[in-house]
Amino acid sequence: MTGPTKAVLPLVAAGLVVAGWYGGPLIHPTSAPPETRRAAPRIRVVGPVALSAAQLRAEVRFLRQPFFWAGPRPGYRYELTRTTPGYVYVRYLPRGVRAGASGSSFLIVATYPFPGAYKALTRVARGKEIAGPGGSIVFVRPKDPKSVLLAFPRVDYEIEVSGPSPAVAAAVAESGRVRPVG
Repeated sequence: MTGPTKAVLPLVAAGLVVAGWYGGPLIHPTSAPPETRRAAPRIRVVGPVALSAAQLRAEVRFLRQPFFWAGPRPGYRYELTRTTPGYVYVRYLPRGVRAGASGSSFLIVATYPFPGAYKALTRVARGKEIAGPGGSIVFVRPKDPKSVLLAFPRVDYEIEVSGPSPAVAAAVAESGRVRPVG
């Protein structure tokens, strides 16, 4: 997409609650050690807006922030939402489902800016993480098994895969398909 995204929702967080899902990093980045914190950039709120895979790739350049997804899927569009803390959500929408539609039966890949995410997730998992693809670690949230967290070494983002079931979320997180859009 060239230029500003047309659908801007002033209360994106409220829209995510209405849609039946809201996530955030397991450990808030401000709890990271002071030496790893960075000044927050000005954030442009986006969406929810439904995009093609090509349009989603273009948004990376426009937003100037990397974010992750589980790759293209035939017959799907990708709902993009970006909140003021810089959290980016890519929700997989089957044909006929509009952006902003309610429901919790969708695959969502969320990206949270988080300096030191790998080290912090290792600490929180306390040995319950598993080795994931590309040197990542994968951790299933004990109180919400439909939410699986990933972190890569030297990548200052925490990734969350949320699925319609624990099995789907885990399979996607462990598949090696979760990569930066671009």
